[in-house]
Amino acid sequence: MAKILKAKFPEKCIGCELCIFEMQKQLNKMGFEGSTIRVLKKPKENFDGLEYSIVLDPQINKLDIKKIKDICPTQVFSIEDQEDGLIS
Repeated sequence: MAKILKAKFPEKCIGCELCIFEMQKQLNKMGFEGSTIRVLKKPKENFDGLEYSIVLDPQINKLDIKKIKDICPTQVFSIEDQEDGLIS
């Protein structure tokens, strides 16, 4: 069964973007154009800092997802079995 990367714990994200740097390293490119990972920032409701959401393009699963998962200092990502042939 195929393995896929999921942002299982986005509330743990600290916005370091190390996952993006690892993805860029694997693709041998710089910049955010065509990025398979996006870290979106917005102010918290109580205006006390920022909160982050992570958007993963399904193309991310063609890369070494274990390296991307392991580089995250707060363990935001998990590697799971692909369900019903669909990547969500």
